[in-house]
Amino acid sequence: MRARRISTWRALLASALVVLLVSPSLVQAQAGFENPPVLKASDLAPAVLLKGPRFRVEDKVPVKGLLGVFTIRSDFGAFEAHGVEMLRVRVVEIAALEALENTSKTEEFLKAAGTAAARPLKAGTHMIMNPKETAQGIGAGVSRFYDRAKMGVQHIAAGTSEPGKTDAEKAEDVTKRVGSVTIDVLGWEEERRTLAKRLGVDPYTTNPVLAEKLSDFAWVTFSGRVGLNLAVSVVVPFSMVLTATSVTNDMVWDLKPADVLKANAGKLAAMGASEAQVTALLKNPWYSLTMLTWLTNGLGVLQGAAGRPDVVAFAASARTEDEARFIASATNMIAAAHATTPVTAISTRGTVVARTGGGVVVPGQVDYIAWTKSAATFATRADLKASTRGLVITGRVSPRAAKELAALNWTVKTVAPITPPAVTLPTTSR
Repeated sequence: MRARRISTWRALLASALVVLLVSPSLVQAQAGFENPPVLKASDLAPAVLLKGPRFRVEDKVPVKGLLGVFTIRSDFGAFEAHGVEMLRVRVVEIAALEALENTSKTEEFLKAAGTAAARPLKAGTHMIMNPKETAQGIGAGVSRFYDRAKMGVQHIAAGTSEPGKTDAEKAEDVTKRVGSVTIDVLGWEEERRTLAKRLGVDPYTTNPVLAEKLSDFAWVTFSGRVGLNLAVSVVVPFSMVLTATSVTNDMVWDLKPADVLKANAGKLAAMGASEAQVTALLKNPWYSLTMLTWLTNGLGVLQGAAGRPDVVAFAASARTEDEARFIASATNMIAAAHATTPVTAISTRGTVVARTGGGVVVPGQVDYIAWTKSAATFATRADLKASTRGLVITGRVSPRAAKELAALNWTVKTVAPITPPAVTLPTTSR
């Protein structure tokens, strides 16, 4: 009898341990929530972005923080792209790398390289400002914006006061951002931007391979005083190159970095943003000059809408490149809709929110929304109640999420990815 009691007690103890040690994901599933899935690349992105002569994308794509994490295997190295839109950018960059490779084999380039002066310094590029924070931020993705009602104010306090720092040191801090080059030999940096423009890529790319190649080629053409015909060989339709480069307009190609910053600061101040708000945003290292310009221009389109300074303050809270890109794209999604559906106000209730009459619209350049606890928290937030409320995204929602959102009177609309305006690019000599 005693042996039977001990056996029963052990069985109960084992059951209790199973409950205590069960994985958080299982607990979430039992609570009625879904887990972010691992999808096929073809479920999220068009075929043209998944395979080409010089690259292929791995089939399994985990969804982290509402973005698909794509792994690209190419002849130029392996790249990770967070989200379909960043995948577009990286595929275009592979085409640019191919063009540079082809040009490097020409007699013209080899001759120029042979006569080029020695570089005075290695022109590195700021890719990651804080590796530890970056690694932690990847898992969070952009989902944190959807379940918080207040963000951004804490980043403004130090916007204008930095005891002990000279004006020159403050200016240097502002220029240290993702995609920025570390030196500017007179004329060389301009040559690098010109090269990026001819290739149709972001001069402030955060792709370390392309950034270094741009620097190397620009030094050869600058030092050798030669103009090269680029042997462009694109692996995606050329129209996609024009729309996927994340380049806002000619300003980021044609102006010096300091002039780009000054122009953006002036535009933001004209919208009513305070000096502290503008400085805090300009100091945020996660905005490349291209992303900063895209955000500023998007806010400029929303002339007449209340709340634009609040977006400037909110944008300063971005703590990864993914988040900076998300805020810029959300703002431009609202700007794109403003022409047909006037936006009366834009606010930052944990994310960027547009108000049109009595309704609210929450945009997001995201790939996949599952019915997670975070999604449920967002959908039931009291501060987002309105006569009509819509979620506008560039990706998909799970069947379960679609059902739950509809039950809570949310409409979900899927739109094409929002990219900066296209520009006409030369493909031959200057």
